[in-house]
Amino acid sequence: MKKLKLMLYAPGLVMFDPLTLNNYLEKNNIVESDLLKLFCDNEKIGQEVISQGCIIPIYEIPELDDHYQIIINLEQDNTVIPEKNHIFKTNPFPLQVTSGNLIISDISAIIDWDKNYYLNYEDIKDEGYDNCNSVQISKNNYSVRITGYCGNNLKSNNDFGYIFNFNATEKLLHFDFTKSIDEYNFVVDPENRKVN
Repeated sequence: MKKLKLMLYAPGLVMFDPLTLNNYLEKNNIVESDLLKLFCDNEKIGQEVISQGCIIPIYEIPELDDHYQIIINLEQDNTVIPEKNHIFKTNPFPLQVTSGNLIISDISAIIDWDKNYYLNYEDIKDEGYDNCNSVQISKNNYSVRITGYCGNNLKSNNDFGYIFNFNATEKLLHFDFTKSIDEYNFVVDPENRKVN
């Protein structure tokens, strides 16, 4: 299990292996730098990048004056946050890790895509930027379930965030698009959370 803190300067989070995402972009001759606009404007491409395990998007969620707590859980059922504090749990997302380097960033990573920066992130990352981080993870296909949580101490940002539960899978799982990403309520901080 790994814990990260992430600041958002744009209203959302993305998780991706930069090699997996870049391979998809090159294979499809995509040269745009505003990938978010491309994915939103072209539903087929937007669904493909998710179903092929290239990216896990979490938006819209608000930028805050403080950090979100991110928990990367690579062990089965190792939940450090009590279940009573869980707000939501998603269906699993497919994720393909081909480089062993997993990036988690605010959504600016795909608004202004810079392949050289992310492909070489481990060598050039600047600790001064708190809106992007990385985790080393075994190359594999994964099923990733996202749990949003909010604790009892509402004045502490450590008391809300996201748990990413990873399970290795032989093949990429099928993602159900009956509900679009826009329809998810990923908001966890108590001041902005709207009850469905």
